[in-house]
Amino acid sequence: MEWKQKIFNQLQERNRQERDVYAEIVKHYNRLTENYSTILVRCTEQERDILTLRQENTDLQKNSVSVAGLPVNDKVRTLENDYMKAKDEILTLLRERGDMTKEVISLSRLVKERDEKLYSEQNKNQILTKENISLKQQLESAHEQLSALKKVNETIHDEFQALQLAYTQLEERQKELDATIAVLRQKMTEKIEKKCNALDEEVKLHEKRMEDDVKRKLDEAKSDVMIPTLSNLISTTTTTSVTQLKNTNQDGKIHLTPTVDFIKVVVPKKAIFKWDCGDNELHAIQFHPSGSLIATGGSDRKIHIWELNAHNNQVQQAYVLTGNNSTVTAIDFDSENANLILGCSEDFACRVWGLADQRLRHTLTGHGAKVFCAKFVTASLIASGSQDRTLKLWDLQNRQCVRTLFAGSKCHDLVALDASGSLISGHFDKKIRFWDARNDSTKCELQLQAAVTSLSINREKQLLLACSRDDTLKLIELRENRVIQTFSHDDFKVASDTVKAVLSPDSTYACAGGNDGTVFIWNTTTGKIEKVLNKEHSSIVNAVAWHPEGRLIASCEKQRRAILWGDHDDFKVASDTVKAILSPDSTYACAGGNDGTVFIWNTTTGKRRENKFKTIG
Repeated sequence: MEWKQKIFNQLQERNRQERDVYAEIVKHYNRLTENYSTILVRCTEQERDILTLRQENTDLQKNSVSVAGLPVNDKVRTLENDYMKAKDEILTLLRERGDMTKEVISLSRLVKERDEKLYSEQNKNQILTKENISLKQQLESAHEQLSALKKVNETIHDEFQALQLAYTQLEERQKELDATIAVLRQKMTEKIEKKCNALDEEVKLHEKRMEDDVKRKLDEAKSDVMIPTLSNLISTTTTTSVTQLKNTNQDGKIHLTPTVDFIKVVVPKKAIFKWDCGDNELHAIQFHPSGSLIATGGSDRKIHIWELNAHNNQVQQAYVLTGNNSTVTAIDFDSENANLILGCSEDFACRVWGLADQRLRHTLTGHGAKVFCAKFVTASLIASGSQDRTLKLWDLQNRQCVRTLFAGSKCHDLVALDASGSLISGHFDKKIRFWDARNDSTKCELQLQAAVTSLSINREKQLLLACSRDDTLKLIELRENRVIQTFSHDDFKVASDTVKAVLSPDSTYACAGGNDGTVFIWNTTTGKIEKVLNKEHSSIVNAVAWHPEGRLIASCEKQRRAILWGDHDDFKVASDTVKAILSPDSTYACAGGNDGTVFIWNTTTGKRRENKFKTIG
């Protein structure tokens, strides 16, 4: 391959460059070594000649006969000259040898440095060789992965084509079904129109009969008597057919609470009112049993009471309840008399106020840690759960704790099963505990997959909704204590250990808030998501509450914002004396709005008839 040849050529070039430099040094070193050896040989020969000449000189001096005043013979003089020359030559050679020795030492040092550099380069070469081998292996592995990915891509492409074909077929089938549905809807509309026309005729006939009856009674009375108008007669008939429970508070106000049989829950579509509560975070929100008041509480240590206008669904502050020393974690109303409100706090206490005089009635202390939940069992009995792993029952008449239940895990929420004090509690250890009023131990436990954050029970005490930290809601059937539905959504995330979920008044829907400010509504029958309410909250939704009549949802977020959600119907009640009427066969209900429009609803389905009638004047 090209990259292999390129690497091999680079290695050869580097090897050649390094060898050429060292080859010149080695040649020079060898040449100096040879010269040094030659000089040593010559020095040895010269020293031997000097010794020989010295010996000959000594012999000649002994054998020569000198005459007084005469010079030594020529031979001796010649030998002495030769001796001096040889001595000078030896000195010169010795100097040259010293210079060469220095040069040899310098070259030896240079050779040593070159050897060290060569060794370092060889080590680098070995490292690069290993890296090269590793890169080759990685390249081969990458080629294998690429081949595998190509095969997977081909498989996915084939599956996509198959799914595309199936989708096309389903789309064609859907078009056919849509056409069929349109035809059926048209037929249904025509039938409903005929039925409504017949109903209108019956209503007119009924009104005519009532008018005739009134005239007959007038003729028979023969006196000046105040006769009820037709509208009053109709109103009286309607009022007797729509049962309502009247609860009179100590403040003299009458609050109407609809019975379960006549509640028709409406899934909200939009935010219809927004307001800021307090100065800090919100942790709790709750409707009064009448639906006319909303209570909120949070880290500003106050409980704010808001008045809900039933005509326009606007909210305005009524008053503020004080007395807490820390964050308010939960709120509950007395459902029997509807004149007390309960709040628990992180200051280890629960408090009860009167709604009529806004006075603090009771302060219940005894928990050893934060109180996460508190509920009215009866008007005089309260249950509370705390971070200290206990549940307590409080008698308001005697202002004391009458029972302490040891759960072994911190309690995040609880609900009351009956007036005797039977409770259900949700805990951090992933368990839901069922407590018997006759003893202090649990009669059974239900294990979930994560910590339980809240509990909500329906009015019939048959269904229990549990929210847990595994980002799911579970609907539990209480007769067999088993999970019958699990609700989840890809965007639904439980943000904290005390996030509150709630069942609708008729138990047909479940509602909870997510960590991104979205409110989710599930259908409890199908288990599917019914509505996602988003783009209104900007932070974690800590709690939600459903209006007792089922027409509104209230939610509160961490950043002190509360929102009222509704269906944005254009039917608005104009005053406290607006009258409604039932059809003679009770299949339809009729009422007038504040804009002069008359609305008709089906009492079986709860849906409004599409056509509306506009009054004149």
